[in-house]
Amino acid sequence: MMAVGEDGYIEWTRKIITTSRKLQAELRKIDAIKVLGHPEVSVVAIGSDRFAIYRLWNALNDRGYNLNMLQFPSSFHICVTQHWTQEGAVERLISIIKECVMEIMKDPKKEVDGVAALYGAAQAIPDRSLVKEVTDGFLEACYSTSSMPLDNGYLAPAKT
Repeated sequence: MMAVGEDGYIEWTRKIITTSRKLQAELRKIDAIKVLGHPEVSVVAIGSDRFAIYRLWNALNDRGYNLNMLQFPSSFHICVTQHWTQEGAVERLISIIKECVMEIMKDPKKEVDGVAALYGAAQAIPDRSLVKEVTDGFLEACYSTSSMPLDNGYLAPAKT
């Protein structure tokens, strides 16, 4: 807020909300997908009852879009930020989504592949505690401080 001031912040917010509403309106016109809920501000989630939505996520990812997958229900979301308010940004995205959906609908029953398939498979695990256990173990391994590097490159237990 220091860089743009209160008036600039209010203007950015206005542009983001206007862009989000435009995005939602255009997405709702695409027959095979749906906007989940009624987003009030800047996060727009997309799902489908006609095809595996992670296929659309894959197609957009392949085109350079970095969107976040969601579960329960299978979906992904677009977080409308200042970037999306630039002239033509949302229009390009909508055009690409329409193109991708048309391609997907040529074979709507096709299975998901790649990273999205793994993510989708995780939601099919009936015992959710397993997902938590694996996730906890992964995060613990990533952020573990139980060993410290030595000058020779080997790891040794941390001194307590």
